[in-house]
Amino acid sequence: ADKPFRTLQKYGASFLDKLECAEVDTKKSAEILDYITFVDTPGVLSGEKQRIGRSYDFTGVVEWFAGRCDRILLLFDAHKLDISDEFQAA
Repeated sequence: ADKPFRTLQKYGASFLDKLECAEVDTKKSAEILDYITFVDTPGVLSGEKQRIGRSYDFTGVVEWFAGRCDRILLLFDAHKLDISDEFQAA
């Protein structure tokens, strides 16, 4: 089967442990879903969590996805509008 995310292995096990995928049977749902991939990433870190850091290259992962897509939708928590250094770097 087609494995479009195989090259994400270069970001290591700590990233891959967080990556989850699911497929929709388009015979039972909307055909347009054959042409759309949704990726829900972990939230952007800010404050103390940002200083501790991630166990993988967040900016590299974002760049990997950005180089392979037509559109990125960013959703923010309206109660947490801190644009962190991590987000600005990505």
